[in-house]
Amino acid sequence: MEWPGDFPDDHAFVDLLVPGAGSDLDFEQLLKDTEEKLNLNASSIEQQLKELQAKMGDSRTGDRPPSPTECLQWFNVRMQSRFKPASPGHQELMNFFRALQEYLRSEEEMKEEVTLQLLVNLSAQCGVCFPYTLSSSCTSSSSLNPLLTASSIHLVHTVKDDSSLEIQVAWDDVRLQLRRYLMDRLSSRSPEHPGPRQIFTLSMLDRAHCLQQLFFLYPECEVLTHYQALRCQFVQSVLHSALSSCPGGETGFDRLAISFSSVVPVLTQALTEELQVLPRLAEPHTVLGFVNAAYLSTVAQELASLMEKECDTAQRDNTALSSKIKKYSAKTRATVAPMELPMKSRSFSLTSHQLRALTQLACTLLRFESDVRELVTNMTFINCTGDSPCVKGILKKNKEDSDTTKDGKKPGTVHTPEAQVLEFNWRSAFKGLAPHMEHCVKVVLDDVCAKNLQQEEALRSSGHTSVTLSPISGQSTNAASNTHLKEDSFYTYSERDTPRMVAKFCGAIMTELDALLPLAAACRDSSLLGVRSSFVEACGRAAFAMLARLQERALEVPSSAPLKNLPALLSTCIYVHQRLEHYNARLKDSNTTAAKVPLTLLPIQKCQETVEALRDQLTGYCTQVCSTCILQDAESHHWADPKPFYEGERCSFSLQMWFYFLCGLRSDLWAVLPEDLAKELLGQVLSETLQLLVRRYARARASYKRHLQIRCDITAVLLYVDHLMWSVCDSPEALVRSNPTSAITIIGGGSDWPYVIHGLCDQLLTVLIIVTAPVSLLYRTFMIDATKDSTPRQPKSPAVHWLNAINPDLFTEQTIRDGLVGQAALACQLRLLTSDPGHNPKLLLRMLLYRDCHLPRILLENSYFCQESSLEVSTENCKAGDDFIVALFNLFSCLNNVPKALTQAVQPYLERVHIWEHLYTLADTTQGVPVLISCVRAIVTKSTNSLLVHLVSMVLGWQATEEPSGSLFKRNVPESVLSKIPKDWHYTPLNPRRKEPGNKTIISLAIQALSFIFTNLPLAVASLPLSIRFLFQVAEKYLSQHARQLRSVGPLLWALLGCLIQDLEDPDTLEQTSGVALDRGAKDSLSLLAECLQAAMGIQQKGVPKPTVHKVLQALEEKRPKWINLQLQKARKLCSDSVFEQGRERGVAAAELTEQKIGLMLLEVCHKAGGSNYLRQIYHIIQGNEELLMSKLSVNTDLPNDPPHLVNFDLGSRSHVDAAHFNPLHQFDHIGKKKLDQSAVVDWAWDWPRLLPAYQGMSQVTFKSLLANSSWYKTDFLY
Repeated sequence: MEWPGDFPDDHAFVDLLVPGAGSDLDFEQLLKDTEEKLNLNASSIEQQLKELQAKMGDSRTGDRPPSPTECLQWFNVRMQSRFKPASPGHQELMNFFRALQEYLRSEEEMKEEVTLQLLVNLSAQCGVCFPYTLSSSCTSSSSLNPLLTASSIHLVHTVKDDSSLEIQVAWDDVRLQLRRYLMDRLSSRSPEHPGPRQIFTLSMLDRAHCLQQLFFLYPECEVLTHYQALRCQFVQSVLHSALSSCPGGETGFDRLAISFSSVVPVLTQALTEELQVLPRLAEPHTVLGFVNAAYLSTVAQELASLMEKECDTAQRDNTALSSKIKKYSAKTRATVAPMELPMKSRSFSLTSHQLRALTQLACTLLRFESDVRELVTNMTFINCTGDSPCVKGILKKNKEDSDTTKDGKKPGTVHTPEAQVLEFNWRSAFKGLAPHMEHCVKVVLDDVCAKNLQQEEALRSSGHTSVTLSPISGQSTNAASNTHLKEDSFYTYSERDTPRMVAKFCGAIMTELDALLPLAAACRDSSLLGVRSSFVEACGRAAFAMLARLQERALEVPSSAPLKNLPALLSTCIYVHQRLEHYNARLKDSNTTAAKVPLTLLPIQKCQETVEALRDQLTGYCTQVCSTCILQDAESHHWADPKPFYEGERCSFSLQMWFYFLCGLRSDLWAVLPEDLAKELLGQVLSETLQLLVRRYARARASYKRHLQIRCDITAVLLYVDHLMWSVCDSPEALVRSNPTSAITIIGGGSDWPYVIHGLCDQLLTVLIIVTAPVSLLYRTFMIDATKDSTPRQPKSPAVHWLNAINPDLFTEQTIRDGLVGQAALACQLRLLTSDPGHNPKLLLRMLLYRDCHLPRILLENSYFCQESSLEVSTENCKAGDDFIVALFNLFSCLNNVPKALTQAVQPYLERVHIWEHLYTLADTTQGVPVLISCVRAIVTKSTNSLLVHLVSMVLGWQATEEPSGSLFKRNVPESVLSKIPKDWHYTPLNPRRKEPGNKTIISLAIQALSFIFTNLPLAVASLPLSIRFLFQVAEKYLSQHARQLRSVGPLLWALLGCLIQDLEDPDTLEQTSGVALDRGAKDSLSLLAECLQAAMGIQQKGVPKPTVHKVLQALEEKRPKWINLQLQKARKLCSDSVFEQGRERGVAAAELTEQKIGLMLLEVCHKAGGSNYLRQIYHIIQGNEELLMSKLSVNTDLPNDPPHLVNFDLGSRSHVDAAHFNPLHQFDHIGKKKLDQSAVVDWAWDWPRLLPAYQGMSQVTFKSLLANSSWYKTDFLY
């Protein structure tokens, strides 16, 4: 790219972003391209300045070419008064202006455009600077915008400083007519879109052009003053239109809230367009001042006026209503009692409904404020996302410090003050209502709290002992439908830490508090702090009342209330605590005035203490009821009884009921509590009750007939714990490995329940082996064999030794030694996932990636997608299957750290559905394609669209300047005007015939466009996810029949350029992507470019090739020999090398999927729009097909013997299928889904020769103590 002058668009920056986890090659390419474009920009600017120096040297200075600094000063209108060319005569100038006046008064079409173009040509060609002073109307209209003041710029070149008033008046008349024309264009609206959502007919480019023409005629301050007045009228009309057409006939504050909610999106869109236009023409802080004055101030003024009217209406209506019901208690009425606070010498009451309407209005305005800050920050690079100072007013620069010339002298201009912050003054409209809102907030919240507490008490008194529950999701949906703000998401807890169900009365109170939170957050000004303080105080009172009621209900367990109330009360208290922390975070304010509100009144610490107390009560009661009731079975524990227990055919009743109780507790915990807390509490209760059993059986001295009962009981306990451990552990490592840091954690006061449970189960296994093993084997192992081999042979990992003993098929000795691997590891992860109380995203992602995405492949291989025979599949299942494919694609396509995952996951689908051929014809939109191809095409076209938008702008720019039908030559300047142009100006009219032939200019355009495409082709490839690049890389070996076409470009470049060609040939796509209506000439030019691109790729064109195409490619080859091939090689290198480089540098094989890497990938997924939903969707499919998956993994499970044969994607409206759902009649004699066979437990085949040697090295004290409890201890065979 050594020809920046010939290819100016090569160094244009386009919206092509490298993915966040792109390869190093991608970022290296991005940096190289950016550096190259910056250098080309600098070179182009330097070249243009040199050309400008050569052209303007004689006409401006007359002696020497100006320096680059002086050239740049020509673009500053304030410096133009320094140039003093020769001036024409007074009469000659007057004749010219009068000719313009007469022409503008004529009936000629487009006379204003012709006049404006003539004036611009005179200025550009002849160096004419027309009078640039403020018009006489500017003084009178300056009040419209106090931010913009006048600047006096003297008439130069042909107009002397002492020009007569007559000339000034004539010039003012000319530019006044032009200004009216331009302002009319700026204010024009489409008649097809009446009402508040009026759409401007002018594009943003046209609006920018109109403003540039106005800046040519008037000083910036005056243009922005008039334009500001125009936008003020727009804002007012939108507001008034929305108010007049409010749906439902709403009145009062409801009408305001509904109208503003419909107006804010319109204003936000208008501001978005404004911020795309004005920064091209004015300084950022000037734009900021314009936004303040034209939009924000107008909204605040209109809101204040409307609020005053509604206050007057509310004063009349509510005072009359209050006088009729004043004999009733305020707490039992919807109307809040009037306060003794005057408003216009009279107090009135606000109703709770009116307060909610005001809250919705405040929430709408807060959302508008947040969106505007973000818009201004993103588009002007002024940081407006933080809180603006409370003191209102524009910060002004000091005149003495600013606006001085380089020689220290002040120019003859008046400085324009500039805004430093956005000013949202809408809060002042609420000032008059502050006392009434303050009182109303307090009474409404107190009334809601009292009412719900009374209802709960009445329900309790009627005999309902169980806590009535309501789901959290339903609460938040209703409360946040109109009042949810973006800021709320910054303080939310994760799904696994959020309660599922809460007490209904507390949920209703918190819903009301949530609804009024935006109003309290909005009241940050000093005049409104009373409302915030009132909310905080009422919130504190409500929280204390709820906590007291929760504690009261907790004390009723178990005397008059069931145990399941405790998890519900604990869940409710956690929810209250989380919401109070959210309120505290939202109401914290850096504003010193707002910081005075005492947030310490929120009982956050009290909530935390209550949570701990309820948790201790729950676990303590469960442990106590097990030790004092459930496990107290005299018949089962009569160890000295010489008769066998139930003829040795079953385990103890107490153990069966213990497991039954734990399963019921699990169901209660799973239903209401946060998922992680529920697992922790179940683990704690299981651990503490297991300690009781260890002590019992370690001390039991059974008779000879009863020692088999000990073996049967311990076997049953291990089977029960084996089933429950899947619900307690978070990962396979926690299930089969003992974490060395767990002991340190426990010593330090922490908890690691899986570690403790493993230790207790191993102790039970030790009791079983020493106490119940056959005596002959004991003697041989500990007496005979011990003398031969004195080396201790304790298991390396005692925490999982009991699992190998009770379930040797899954937990083999190799598993104990090396950990879970292969099919067993995948089955273990699947069992952990489906046993979890909710969906564990980290475990799910790890399982999906394990063994090269083995689980997704199993799902697809056993689905209707990959069946050889044609099966009848319902429409619903087909739709659900496509949705599953989309979810898989969107999940894996964003995992740039694992670029192979997408291809590996959908490999069966790719091969059975013959996807590879569709990748080759990706650009063909005429035929139906599998849903995966649609997803790939969407990503590829997203990359090409950035190029397409710029190509359209290039063609439109070429049309405007080069085509004979362009705007410059639509009308000729009449001879009556041309003859009056002063001779001294030496003006030569532009002649369209002097333009280069159209064929030559279209060739030049095509060359520049092709150069632009191939320049940005590597960056377009780098913007694609690595997973997509790997997919095309693999596809190449399946597309050998197209090897000739793909030899130079490869499948990805073939598809990418093919999509670009297809879009260039499709007029509808062009207009939809660019947002600009294209005429026939523009469409033909873009179609020609598509043909050139096809020829450059070597694609055989339909029909006879156009000679123009050959000329374009030949000319480009002459200017840049072999450059296209070089760019294609560079782009193709990124297609392949970046993927494999990523695998080498950051490769994440299944064995290397550490917790940290999974966490980072999960973060990447959740940051993508819809990422969490895709994970949840895949989880439900896995959960609904658990039986099939377990059968395919060929592991010993407790699933039915006849699993389904095909994956069912259509789970309908099935909600979360709780694996721990408690069915009392079923659970009584089942372990999971398998029926408990008591006789099988009694006759459990223990592998004594394999188990006993592992305990030769155990403590002699422990061994002797346990042996003393044995029924054959009296034989004294070891002593």
